Amino acid sequence: MKLLRALLLILFAVLVISALAAPGFIGPRVEAIWKQQLGRLQGGATTGYQRHWFGAETRTQVTLQNDKTELHTEIHHGPLLFTAQGPKVGLVYSETRLQPEQLPAGLRAQVEGVYGSLQDSPLVLESLVTADNRVLNTLRLAPFKRIGESGELAFDGGEVSVETDYTGAVLTGSVDLGTLRQTRQGAEVLYVEPLKGTFQFTPGRGGNAQLHLSLLRAESDSGPVALRNISLNLTLEQLAGNTLKLISDLQLPEVESTTPITSVQQQITLPAIRAVDLGHYLGALLPSARRDWPSAMRPPLRLQQQLAVESRNGPVLVDAEIDWRGMQRPPRQRNGNLLNQWLKPLVATVTLSAAEPALLQSPLVAQALLLREYGLLLEQDGELQMLLEVNRGQLQVNGQPLPPDLFVMALTGTL
Repeated sequence: MKLLRALLLILFAVLVISALAAPGFIGPRVEAIWKQQLGRLQGGATTGYQRHWFGAETRTQVTLQNDKTELHTEIHHGPLLFTAQGPKVGLVYSETRLQPEQLPAGLRAQVEGVYGSLQDSPLVLESLVTADNRVLNTLRLAPFKRIGESGELAFDGGEVSVETDYTGAVLTGSVDLGTLRQTRQGAEVLYVEPLKGTFQFTPGRGGNAQLHLSLLRAESDSGPVALRNISLNLTLEQLAGNTLKLISDLQLPEVESTTPITSVQQQITLPAIRAVDLGHYLGALLPSARRDWPSAMRPPLRLQQQLAVESRNGPVLVDAEIDWRGMQRPPRQRNGNLLNQWLKPLVATVTLSAAEPALLQSPLVAQALLLREYGLLLEQDGELQMLLEVNRGQLQVNGQPLPPDLFVMALTGTL
């Protein structure tokens, strides 16, 4: 019995000594891995790494376009790690936060417009390296409740999790964003149930993502709108020359509104686009009080779209294939015509096919009547059809050449 007790005491002492000594061996390895991973981050540079016995802390300067901001990271060495989710066994655990006082003024104003005055970082990146070299990253978004001119807006918070290994060969993850509510004078104007999704990405090859939203309910100018069981599937393929192929498939199978629309399906394919141009156009989608279209449409863009709208009055189908060559310089007023300058870099084909009641009993009735009056919207077996083709300034509608100004006049009723 004494021998067993002595062996247990020795074993316990060895474990304690190992736990105390392990950080001394793990620490230098952690620092080397941290700097190696940071070297892969474009626009990132460490401004200091202070190693302690049981951990370390470091500051990382990140370049965002023309501005710089600083991240602060606290690193804890294993084998016993005290994480925000409780004690865990692993090699490394870290928490990375924004430094509010280091944020660029414009970005800070945008963040404070949502979270209010920033005392702490609204974003926290937790990273855990397990004993089998798996790397678990979790980005947590803090909840908020804000009261302003548009009413009260509340968000329950959320997280994005990514799992990989040291090499980053394959990334798998999930998205879980909490409920979003907006009320105005006690009445609900927006309600969004939690958004959930999964994704997988292989560097150098591509990946896919699936997002699902059970319910989006809102008040619009035409009345209440409810969208149920929304799904978005994204497929990304990395091509040669730093170009990407992106396919977006949006499904709105249940639409409840004062309009006749009952469902919407839209698939958009970008067959080849540079990563920098994709980032530019995604940024151009953000709300803006005043859009500089010559600047927004400067990079080239190839796009294919299939849109199917079902309504109680029948279907509406729109197929489009667009090859926008880009605009090197803003168009100028020459001979009183800017439209031709916009059409010269464009090659496009757009096909419209719709049940006659679907257009004539919709908000597009005025445009539909004008196009039909000018003979540009043809009737066939209860359907209204139009084929529009643009080839570097030359416009054809239903196979017939047409001056662009006349088409705009037929579409809007004005020159």
